[in-house]
Amino acid sequence: MKKIVCLIVMAFYMTMVFGQSPKVQSAYNYLKNGKLDKAKTAIDAASVNESTSNKAKTWFYLGNVYLNIYMSPNEEYKKLSDNALDIAYDAYKKTKTLDTKEEFKNELQINMLIVAEQFYNKAVSYFNKDEFIQSKNAFLTSKEINESFGGFDSLATYNAAICAEYGKDNKGAEELYGTLIGLNFNQPLIYVSLTNVFRGEGNNEKALTIIKLGRERYPDDFNIIITETNLYLSMGNSEKALANLKVALQKEKNNPTIYFAVGAQYNIIVDDTTKTEEVRNDAFLEAEKSYITAIGLDSVYYDANYNLGALYVNKASEIIQYANSLPFIDKRYDTLKAKADGMLKKAIPYLEIAINLHPDDINALNSLREIYARLGMLEKATEIKARIDQLK
Repeated sequence: MKKIVCLIVMAFYMTMVFGQSPKVQSAYNYLKNGKLDKAKTAIDAASVNESTSNKAKTWFYLGNVYLNIYMSPNEEYKKLSDNALDIAYDAYKKTKTLDTKEEFKNELQINMLIVAEQFYNKAVSYFNKDEFIQSKNAFLTSKEINESFGGFDSLATYNAAICAEYGKDNKGAEELYGTLIGLNFNQPLIYVSLTNVFRGEGNNEKALTIIKLGRERYPDDFNIIITETNLYLSMGNSEKALANLKVALQKEKNNPTIYFAVGAQYNIIVDDTTKTEEVRNDAFLEAEKSYITAIGLDSVYYDANYNLGALYVNKASEIIQYANSLPFIDKRYDTLKAKADGMLKKAIPYLEIAINLHPDDINALNSLREIYARLGMLEKATEIKARIDQLK
């Protein structure tokens, strides 16, 4: 969110001062001469005086004084009020109510728009300090002012929605994002954000409804595709998740994370013993290919290296388990053992990279120790055991 730089615009001053009470006129003169402390004292008195407290002019000048206090570069003047901008806004709203002859209509509109801009800038300042609820409220005030002149302030609404989301105000986020979606606001991320809000509440049904609508309106948007994929993954729907990942790969062919995710989904199929052997073997090859591609794009990708090593280890274990179930004299045993050992040898370099990246990874260390021991690499097995003992 970019910080909006606003030129400090002096509030409009009325040039006609005839008929003003002494206090109102004094406030005007002090304001005109930049003496904001004295202008404040005078206009505060006028705002509670019975003869001037019900006049639009009084409240228009009070708004002008407090707006200038808020926007003043002089820190001493700024200290005159802790909530000068809010007071200015309230004063202008009261002016509008009292100004039945619309004497201040044009000037009031200009100043109100200045107030709206200042609330917007204030919201940005809050956002940059991670004060998200205050930021949301300031954006909503800016939106309220701008919309009082007609139309819909989509930008302030969107920013307020983001702040509500970041500030964990789920109800506010749902309402604001929902409004934008209802108006078909042209920003794909609103579907991603609202989906994540619903997911955070554990409401996958609403989340799925929103992200599907996003896919309908923005079928090629990468962020929406990935968000829908993650939702399917959290719901255990691997087939739809995998289908989405294949679409994502068409858009991000050099993204190792997506190849890893594809491999992980095929890995689930490999481990699913309810599937046929043919399906699981095909999934093994696809998982292997996807992990290798991910590593080719990012050689120090820990998850891809570890998963590929684990894929080979698990396959070797499955082969050995089958071989051990054969009759003692079955000649296939030696062939199967050699195949399992081949898988273990394939696993070694990837698990070694994994433990170099994460030296404290007990799972990877234990797997390597078992592989070294099974392959007769006793010196390395001893070395790994020593590392494991140091971590205990």
